[in-house]
Amino acid sequence: MSTAWIDQLKLDHALRRLQQDQIEALEDIYQMMYAPIFKYTFSMVRNYHQAEDITQEVFLRIERYKNKYSARTNPKAWIYTMTKNLIYSKQKQQKEIALEKEKLHFVIDHQYLQEQTDLSFVKEALDLLSEKERQVVTLHIYGGLKHYETAQVLDIPYSKVRSIYTYALHKIKKNLRGKKYEETH
Repeated sequence: MSTAWIDQLKLDHALRRLQQDQIEALEDIYQMMYAPIFKYTFSMVRNYHQAEDITQEVFLRIERYKNKYSARTNPKAWIYTMTKNLIYSKQKQQKEIALEKEKLHFVIDHQYLQEQTDLSFVKEALDLLSEKERQVVTLHIYGGLKHYETAQVLDIPYSKVRSIYTYALHKIKKNLRGKKYEETH
């Protein structure tokens, strides 16, 4: 059994415990999901403090809407859908979220990146992408979702997710090649 599958089962179990009013299960969910939710949220709102606030609110909503979760469905997709909806709701309330140029080092944990990775490159790479491309890439990389799970969260066809992901990576690689050429000349 893969680690991702085991994580899904643990998260499903914690959500079912929460439904039985075992409030300590929320701590387990928090431990499993805080970092990936924060990273996804930050990639969308591009403001560290707003991302923190929204991430905290996601956990309040998990507790509030725990009975809407159907056991043995995809728990990550359920949580990411809630996160995406909350982000959109906040964006509508504010009409325009200020895009701040904060360092991604607040967000990116070393366990997700190789030690040699230049964090400014990651930020530049994300800046190249459209909002939808950024969502697809960050849900896959930071959220650990498979493409079919990302399709569920974003409510778009699986084939569209794959093409967006492939195109986004192509965009990043093309830009990288251009930078490499500039550095050598």
